[in-house]
Amino acid sequence: MVALLPHAALAHAKVLSLDPRPGDRLTHAPGSVAITFSEPVTLVGLGITVTSPSGRRISSGRAREVNSTLIVEVADAGQGTYTVSWRAVARDTHPTSGTYTFDVGHASAPAAEVGSAGLLTPAGVALVTLAGWLHFLGFALGFGSLAFGVLVLGSEREPTLLRLSGAGIVLLLAAVPMALVGQAASLGGFDQLDAQSLIDVLASPFGLILALRAGAALMLWSLLGAFRLAGTGTAWALGLGGALAGVDAAAAHALRSLPGWAGWAALPGNALHEAAMAVWVGGLAALLLTWRRRAWVLRRFGRLAVVAVVVVALSGVLLAVGSLRGPADLFVSDYGRVLTLKTILFAGALGLAFAGLRGRLGGAWRIEAGALAVLLSLAALLIALPPPN
Repeated sequence: MVALLPHAALAHAKVLSLDPRPGDRLTHAPGSVAITFSEPVTLVGLGITVTSPSGRRISSGRAREVNSTLIVEVADAGQGTYTVSWRAVARDTHPTSGTYTFDVGHASAPAAEVGSAGLLTPAGVALVTLAGWLHFLGFALGFGSLAFGVLVLGSEREPTLLRLSGAGIVLLLAAVPMALVGQAASLGGFDQLDAQSLIDVLASPFGLILALRAGAALMLWSLLGAFRLAGTGTAWALGLGGALAGVDAAAAHALRSLPGWAGWAALPGNALHEAAMAVWVGGLAALLLTWRRRAWVLRRFGRLAVVAVVVVALSGVLLAVGSLRGPADLFVSDYGRVLTLKTILFAGALGLAFAGLRGRLGGAWRIEAGALAVLLSLAALLIALPPPN
């Protein structure tokens, strides 16, 4: 898993222009530095920091945003190499950061470490991926187990499912602060992590997504309490799960490159992909805890699992088509390689599911559950990585 993490991950908001440009040699210091993005962004920290050849910050406070351009005033610090760095969160909730240099008069040794455009720290990406895994697993246990109760067990009450859903709530809530810290750390490492960075990330579209996720988890907690007391609330909980899947879909890759109807289908496709995953993963966990060798339970879950798997597969194909430029991206990009591994693991889990339903492989369900847990971690890593397009 860690080996798959890139040393430099390109961010999702594209830089359209830099002024001054990287490598420019000017006769005198510019009065300002401007960075134009492909979409509006939310500043993190100062937004843009310009460092003089001697290592002193010469940008005047926090950058301002005009349309999709960040601008900061710069003082004249003489001749040499100036270093520009930026940190922001895009409208699609994904972070963007990077550094570059330009020269005034003559070149000198950069006073700050220079990376590449869109550089994200591996530690931050790893923490965001771990948070995403906890969120997906919590979603599956929290809502998938309840779907198992409604669609498989029907009117039969099973207290174990409520406890399983409660465990999902814990994971959903634990993922929120982890995702916040990971998002901020991905923009400059833990050495640049401070209270202002966390506040700025919370004020960005990503912060809104985290707030909605936390709110959904707490609402599910309330509904479970109502279900224990009055015997009702499960149907409302499934509706809440659908709403949370929609929230997550809004924070996933936008897939604006898809033409016509496919572009309109990207958002519901993302939501259906996550919801069907939850029915499969959460349902399998519920089956392992409540089966007790009842044949009718196995038959009902088998039919439900087939539908869920078909939805996962079809929506996954739609999302892959929108995220890749062509088949070659499956092998030459970090995103494509993770997607290829995820597809192989999906096929393996599908084979284990078939063997388990046919009773041909002892312990197949438990092996399948482990494979699905790894599958969720790869899904979380995909969300943290930018698609090639």
